[in-house]
Amino acid sequence: MAKLTILSTTDIHGFLTASANEENGLCSLPAIAGKYHEPILIDNGDFLVGSPEATFFNTTKRISPLVELANTIGFDVMVPGNHDFDYGIDFLKRQVDAFKGKYLCANLLDLADELIFEPYTIIKRGSLKVGIIGVITGAMPQITEYDQIKELKFTNVIESLKQWVPIVREQVDVLIVSYHGGIERDMFTGQPTQYDTGEDQTYRIIDEIAGIDGVICGHQHRINAGILKETALVQPGYRGNYVGALSFTVQENQIVEKQGQLIATKDYPTIVSTLEDKRDYENWLNQELDISQLNQYVAKKVPGTFYAVQLQGTTIKEFLASFKPPYTLSTYHVSDQELMTLLKSQTVQGIKVEHGEISPKQSDYRVTTNTALFSSYRLEMNYIYNVFDDYIAAISPVPTE
Repeated sequence: MAKLTILSTTDIHGFLTASANEENGLCSLPAIAGKYHEPILIDNGDFLVGSPEATFFNTTKRISPLVELANTIGFDVMVPGNHDFDYGIDFLKRQVDAFKGKYLCANLLDLADELIFEPYTIIKRGSLKVGIIGVITGAMPQITEYDQIKELKFTNVIESLKQWVPIVREQVDVLIVSYHGGIERDMFTGQPTQYDTGEDQTYRIIDEIAGIDGVICGHQHRINAGILKETALVQPGYRGNYVGALSFTVQENQIVEKQGQLIATKDYPTIVSTLEDKRDYENWLNQELDISQLNQYVAKKVPGTFYAVQLQGTTIKEFLASFKPPYTLSTYHVSDQELMTLLKSQTVQGIKVEHGEISPKQSDYRVTTNTALFSSYRLEMNYIYNVFDDYIAAISPVPTE
């Protein structure tokens, strides 16, 4: 009788800790792994991009120290997340070249229909052969800037898995899918929990594709674990607050027991608390930031409105403080009189007051801002864009040497 454990993280986003006030997170994974006999370690995507420190690394260093950390922790497999493409495919390939494990994605092709990364790998643990297939949400064209992925094709996740699962299944004892996408239905009732845009398809993967023993998912920054239709499932949160554990007992080439559970990292010690020279990072934060392209950036993210973005200053640190998560931008729909009241105290891009009248003349206006300029009953839409990282990535040349 053989036992197998697969430990997974997802949506780390360059953070070493689960929150600003904690020490635990990604760097607790080695202590958790120490509880098990030769576990397989998998990261399920969005590892490289998303924190201020990650932005510092990605815009000042050829290889992110996060890759070295992944090697130190000993990840066997990594899968790309949607934000790992935020600096383009050349950036991502360069990081992958420095990673010592396997980097997998079965539904990512170039324009010549060639796979960019390996679609799967087979890892031996004792007498067991474990197959791992990596896939990313097929909705990448909907959620990622065109310029970042214009040289790439993201094929349908379900079709890709229907192609690769039978190929891998016949070679292994245990088959795992690591999918950077979320859950679109209640895992117990099967009832839809959101519109079916193709962005999140975990339920459908398990429901439609036979032969998968375990699924790791993510993307939504949520936590889930359990068994669905004899497939073990984990969705281990955000920033390393949880580690997913898929456990299997195999007897005579048959899985006789399986489990999907979450392990809170707060209960475990860490191996490292910082990756960068704090002085270098602080010096970077205190640099002046070119904000000359900010208006164009905001107009591209939220088209068809007027804009009133307020910055606390012009340094990178002050820019960071100007956009508070989770809702970094908001659009208000207001009357001409409500807008006139605002214009007495501040400017709105594209709006003028001439002879006591607003120009251009409209009966109502949409204004996008990063602060609460109007009453909440005029709020039309909130946006969770990572303006800090997105904007700096857009204006910064990525180091290649």
